[in-house]
Amino acid sequence: MKKTLFGLGCALALTLAHGETHLPGATEVRALGRLNGEALACKQMALVDRIRAHIVGAAPKTREIGEIFEAATTETFIAMGSDAAACQDGRTLAERIETATQALRAAFAVGAK
Repeated sequence: MKKTLFGLGCALALTLAHGETHLPGATEVRALGRLNGEALACKQMALVDRIRAHIVGAAPKTREIGEIFEAATTETFIAMGSDAAACQDGRTLAERIETATQALRAAFAVGAK
């Protein structure tokens, strides 16, 4: 029984990490996770704080959402490594974060007018 649960948990984690979920808003959460990984790799900590505030404010507080966000963050952070040349300037990254945040809010109908 434990092996079966472990296997199912691993399958879920891999599915979430590779974007194979049909959870509403998963694409938008994943996009912000990738931007978070990029901001972390580029040492843009104010932007990291901003992204996390957007996720907390707009996305449902569920395990799946958290796992999608963290998997995308980790994947991008590791992929960027220590390649400082891959880092965009803070303004460009902030604009991309704002666009992704608007999509997140629309996906979860937060602050919709």
